[in-house]
Amino acid sequence: MEQEKYFISVGEPWDFNSVDGENIINGIIIKILSATCIIFKANYLLDFEGVSGDIFVLYPRYAEKNFIELKNGVESVAINGNLLIGDFDENENEEILREKSKFVLAGTIRT
Repeated sequence: MEQEKYFISVGEPWDFNSVDGENIINGIIIKILSATCIIFKANYLLDFEGVSGDIFVLYPRYAEKNFIELKNGVESVAINGNLLIGDFDENENEEILREKSKFVLAGTIRT
């Protein structure tokens, strides 16, 4: 699953636009922290209410879902997305990354 191309279909904010079009963010999964936390890098910088970046900390939107489903052929997983504030350090754990990020979107990650 790592380093494969994915895209986020953004549901909230409902009026989201990027260089890829309405409600789309293209990028790759750069790190899998756990079955319920992945690091996604967009192909470009994005701005959400004055916070800019291209690294997202993604979590399944529903407790019964996880990202292993993507590896097992499920087309999409509903997500909550936090934008990482500052630089990404792959040695940081999920708790630290959650503290260093801000919730900015809800949607789905798709292959």
